[in-house]
Amino acid sequence: MMQIFYQLQDEESRKWGNGIVLQEYNGTFELVRANKSRKSEGTLYLKWGFPQGKDKAPTEKAIPWKLELGNANDAVKMLTFFLRQLTGDNGN
Repeated sequence: MMQIFYQLQDEESRKWGNGIVLQEYNGTFELVRANKSRKSEGTLYLKWGFPQGKDKAPTEKAIPWKLELGNANDAVKMLTFFLRQLTGDNGN
């Protein structure tokens, strides 16, 4: 499993090691909310939560806070699309 951590840059995030991990698992790329430990060098702790079920109540099983991007080609397309939206590049 590949994991690349990006440290968020605001003061509060730097204080607590808040960031985002780009990880690959079984050919699928994901962005996952995470914290980097200040005590143990390089240890990443993924954020977990209890999503709402059909009845709007939290489910019994926690899952990572993640956004699945798909395979490498799909991930590049999706991230490029959002980068163009943020920079105002219309693709010409």
